[in-house]
Amino acid sequence: MKRRFSDYGPEEQWDADVCIVGAGAGGAATAARLSQDGHKVIVLEAGSFWEPQQFKSDTTFAFRNLYANRGARTAVGNCMLPVPGGRGVGGSTLINSAICFKTPEPVLRDWVDNHGCSRLTVEAMSPRLDRVWETLRVGVNPVFVQRNNNLIFKKGADALGLPGQWMPRSAPGCSGCGVCQMGCPTGGKWSVDRNFVPEALLTGNCDINANCRVEGVTTEGGRVTRLSGRTIDPETLEPAGHFTVRAREFILSAGPVGTPRFLLRNGLADDSVCGHNLHLHPALGMLARFEQEIRPWSGVTQGFYVDRWERGYLLQTFSMNPDQTYVGMPWSLGEDLIRILRDLKNMAMAGALVHDEDSSGQVKLRGLTYYVGDGDRKRLLAGMRECAEVFFAAGAIETYAPFVGTRTIRKPSDIAKIITDDVPARNMYLYASHPMGTCRMGGDPETSVIDPDGRVWGWDNLSVADASVFPTSLGVNPQVTTMAVGLTIGEVVSERLS
Repeated sequence: MKRRFSDYGPEEQWDADVCIVGAGAGGAATAARLSQDGHKVIVLEAGSFWEPQQFKSDTTFAFRNLYANRGARTAVGNCMLPVPGGRGVGGSTLINSAICFKTPEPVLRDWVDNHGCSRLTVEAMSPRLDRVWETLRVGVNPVFVQRNNNLIFKKGADALGLPGQWMPRSAPGCSGCGVCQMGCPTGGKWSVDRNFVPEALLTGNCDINANCRVEGVTTEGGRVTRLSGRTIDPETLEPAGHFTVRAREFILSAGPVGTPRFLLRNGLADDSVCGHNLHLHPALGMLARFEQEIRPWSGVTQGFYVDRWERGYLLQTFSMNPDQTYVGMPWSLGEDLIRILRDLKNMAMAGALVHDEDSSGQVKLRGLTYYVGDGDRKRLLAGMRECAEVFFAAGAIETYAPFVGTRTIRKPSDIAKIITDDVPARNMYLYASHPMGTCRMGGDPETSVIDPDGRVWGWDNLSVADASVFPTSLGVNPQVTTMAVGLTIGEVVSERLS
């Protein structure tokens, strides 16, 4: 059953076998597994249900309704780093670019061998990853919806002989409208509200309660007995009524920011470990001017990539709206900045993303911290130099590097002169999706927040199922792995309930 704010009275009390907090990638997959096993499941989500026709190609609308902290969530350390996240039934899959990669096998082996994650072996995870892949209907979109922003970067990569590929995406009906980050208005993107959530609902064993913000917890001994919170009016975003949920098992899937904050706020985990180990995939974006029209807002938002992990980075195309482009451009470009916006139809966009090898971060109750390591900083700059080379190989007239004090790059020989290795992190116009790792799984409570079965150390019936459980940085877009972890935790909890 779907429930919304209009369905609630001033005081609500619900009972279930399992209560899941969060209806994003992890929570939706967990709910599907548990409800299909015959368990009564309630999923609590602070955001709303959305239908494709309700989405608007408007940044203000998206930030207000679909983004955590209205799009203003930022990490601060030796840089300023926006860390966006989704809000609503579907979570961040509502606003991501639908990019899909299976968990790299070396990463899984590291998690098992060096962190004690015995449930996440290659053999155990492979069928779960396959199930996610099939459920999301992952594939490569046809060339006619990729359009010029992706095609021009492919042209340059091919000219340089780089290992470029079309991006695998969970968007089987993509029309190339280019507004993935504001909710898919055609329904062509296969976010979890369109697959795992309906799967769970069709069992008749699952209720998805939207507009419910969880705030408190009641415990007895080593068990959680109930959660409580406020219903949220979607028009005002203000709290209204109250609710409580009683269950046998509780699972937190509020994401790598929301989950550790809930644990810390309610004294459920040790603050010497919980919230630490924040991993991101820091990225820098570059624009390039061409003689011909590119129209970067048209086509698959992120359709082509170049695998340069042997050098520590990926190159990926991307696109943004004009207002977001303007905000993200260096003021030091002066008059060129206005010219870029005026001639945006002739601009192409791509950037570099790093693995997060020597950076460090933390989720605190009142903010996020993140420090870009020197190795990651240099890898980002190396990726920017190669990105510029790709654009010039594709016929660009000039390119623009994303850092304070930059100048327009008008010929390939100027790339190394302008994008130098001494650019500090604080001067970079960074961006970072994919928070991970803040409630890491492991075999030692001194260094991890949850045990190999997904339970929070010290609690018999409190588990975590989202990207916060990753012991290390994943190195690729995390939604497929997050869902596979959700299926894993769902299986473990189902075993305990049976």
